Amino acid sequence: MATSPTLPIIWDEFPELKKPLELVLQQVSSSWTIGFKDIDTAIKSQLNAGKLVRPALTLLFSELTDEAYNENAITLGASVELLHLATLIHDDIIDESKLRRGQTSIQTRFGKDTAVYSGDYLLTGMFTLLNKVNNIEVNQYANEALKEILFGELSQKQNRYRLDMTFDEYLLQIKGKTAALFRMSTLFGIMSRPNDEINNFRDLMQKIGETMGMTFQLLDDYLDFSELGDNLALGKPTGQDIQNGIYTAPILFALQDETKRNDLKQLLALRDAITPTQLNQLHELVVNAHAIEQLNDLLMHNNEQLNALIESLPDTKIKQQLQLLNTRLLHRHQ
Repeated sequence: MATSPTLPIIWDEFPELKKPLELVLQQVSSSWTIGFKDIDTAIKSQLNAGKLVRPALTLLFSELTDEAYNENAITLGASVELLHLATLIHDDIIDESKLRRGQTSIQTRFGKDTAVYSGDYLLTGMFTLLNKVNNIEVNQYANEALKEILFGELSQKQNRYRLDMTFDEYLLQIKGKTAALFRMSTLFGIMSRPNDEINNFRDLMQKIGETMGMTFQLLDDYLDFSELGDNLALGKPTGQDIQNGIYTAPILFALQDETKRNDLKQLLALRDAITPTQLNQLHELVVNAHAIEQLNDLLMHNNEQLNALIESLPDTKIKQQLQLLNTRLLHRHQ
């Protein structure tokens, strides 16, 4: 039986955020009950899938307004989380993922039809919360962000099994898939109680959200590839993204190595017929191509850019909070 959602332990270091984040969770938990048992149960099982990073950003950036953690910021943070949960469900369906954060995914446990309906219904919950804020600009920006997220998903679909995909094309893909939602989270914070002074920093806040989102996704690429190696060593089924033709940063960096490229292409061309032994070979090729070192260098570069952007913010307190959050996210293990 699914339990009520609880705050991840990362927020123990942010005591001022704990109460407003609990209020976000309350809105998330109470905004989607549809009355169909399978869908209600399925959604409830998903509520602990996220770390609440995106609503936390909305709350943090509301500190720049006249009222930190105001009612609109809590509602907008909840809407962002509902959108995030909906995209997770839909991603798992498309990728045929059996697990989500170590737990059975909705599409595996309840079937793809229930998963589709659950994701769709969470989207209606998001728009219900947006309407409560009653801000035309908020609705317009949410629509634009949704288009970007969809574009990112469609780009990933178009890029499946593409052995000639460039790294710039990949960055454009994750700019839509991941960074758009982070950017939306930061802007929703200042949109909760907008004023002319804060609006002058809007471009800066969008850059912070986008850079954090890109870094977050690249770190996921790093962690996912590390998990691939661990699972191969333990003999566990793995490599779903590779079998599905979803090539992330480590693969793309390794393909740039002329001495490894042909062998990598031969293995990737096997698609879902690739065996665990061949996955091991692919993993060794990527490691020997120094792709992980390249990804680490890129993560450090992005982190330096992000810290420089944060330093440009007008408020010392939010600078410290964002820098601490960024540090914790960079050192997460999954």
